[in-house]
Amino acid sequence: MPQGKQFRAHGPGRVLSIIPFCLAVFFAVSASAQSGAALSDGSTNQESQRGKEIQNPIGSQTTPGQDEPIAKRIAPTQASALDTSDDFQISQRCSQGKLDKKACKFHWGPAFGQLGEFLAIETGWNLATNYWIRYETFHGPFFQDYFDAVGGFGFSRWNDQNPFIDDYVGHPMMGAVAMDIYIQNDPRGKSLELQNTRAYWRSRLRALLWSALYSAEWKLGPISEASIGNTGRFLILNKSDNRLTTETGTVGLVVTPVGGWVWSMAEDVMDEHVIVRLERKSQNPLYLFSIQFLNPCRGFSNLLRFKAPWYRDSRAVRRSSKARAP
Repeated sequence: MPQGKQFRAHGPGRVLSIIPFCLAVFFAVSASAQSGAALSDGSTNQESQRGKEIQNPIGSQTTPGQDEPIAKRIAPTQASALDTSDDFQISQRCSQGKLDKKACKFHWGPAFGQLGEFLAIETGWNLATNYWIRYETFHGPFFQDYFDAVGGFGFSRWNDQNPFIDDYVGHPMMGAVAMDIYIQNDPRGKSLELQNTRAYWRSRLRALLWSALYSAEWKLGPISEASIGNTGRFLILNKSDNRLTTETGTVGLVVTPVGGWVWSMAEDVMDEHVIVRLERKSQNPLYLFSIQFLNPCRGFSNLLRFKAPWYRDSRAVRRSSKARAP
């Protein structure tokens, strides 16, 4: 690499363009994939419950000052007593403690598969848009360069010299997507919308830990900025303060999960108070797609599990009657 050449794993516009770009590219696929039995885009799992259970019964069962654990108030039952094809029913009862642990276990396989898709998209984007990442990845001893990059990571520094929009907008969005991947594979939390209950907050804190682990993998793991592009291996002259830096710092390790948690909570608020009202105005798939830009991370996470961006585990979101299954 030429002396003093600026080397970043991603530019400010690139981080923000990943999610809307993929939403646009996959829209046609997500719309056509809803044909047949899956056309209802959210009513498939929940429609049998419509009129039988109110949305998020956890919130309605909790009264002020009621501190008794859910598990003590509700006797667990076996999953065989339920319709196992109804994810909404299973998730709601898992969140209430009505099902045994086996029925409510986390879906590790799909979760790692979706996280792998996300990692492949991010890594592929960096390779496709940055010449120096491609050059450093495919020239020189891979493992030695990777270990050198990890050794050069600036754990004693906060700032990584990336633009503000990278660190404080792009990385929180990445953390929010990782959280959504966890939530949508967690039967205990996937059907819970914004609510002040123990079940809700526990599910979001578990997702925060998942996001923190993904953030560490993205920065320092086997498939990371350190291994793909060797970020941290080179000393670069920072023109703003005339100091040499490896352009690494702890900001990404912290802001990705914590900022992602804040972003995810903001999307929950937006979904609860804005999107749920807007989606009643029209069942047109183009319209439903357009309003998901108010929940970009959740919409993108849905695509990773081959669902339409407007799909919700907590409620039925129907397309137009022409698209509904008979």
